[in-house]
Amino acid sequence: MRPVSVWQWSARGLLLCLLCSLCLGSPSPSTDPEKRAESQGLRFRLAGFPRKPYEGRVEIQRAGEWGTICDDDFTLQAAHVLCRELGFTEATGWTHSAKYGPGTGQIWLDNLSCRGTEQSVTECASRGWGNSDCTHDEDAGVICKDQRLPGFSDSNVIEVCSS
Repeated sequence: MRPVSVWQWSARGLLLCLLCSLCLGSPSPSTDPEKRAESQGLRFRLAGFPRKPYEGRVEIQRAGEWGTICDDDFTLQAAHVLCRELGFTEATGWTHSAKYGPGTGQIWLDNLSCRGTEQSVTECASRGWGNSDCTHDEDAGVICKDQRLPGFSDSNVIEVCSS
């Protein structure tokens, strides 16, 4: 075993110290779904009819306006991200062609592409906010597992609208 000189130990110690201070001194990204959504100015809700409280047409409020998501390229991975945004642990499925009825307002997202591990839908690829070639007959819906995320308050708006 080679002896370590004072210089080598000091340089290693200094590097270790710097790395630790960077890790400990940096705020970590929030994992609270409610705070993530608020920081983006987004609110989420499930809407439509007929449905259960953990499923429905996904609607997003952005800049004070409620809108929907187009089903083009929509996958279970996107549904997982959206269910977490809504305070559920995961998705068990998703729907297309406005199964829960057509929404109104903007179609906020089209060609939404998520890996399923994103902390927020804002991290997923898409055509961009408000850029869509869809109609509300293509609104996407999600079916979430009926299990809430620990510590998630029910502040998200979940509405049931019957015709």
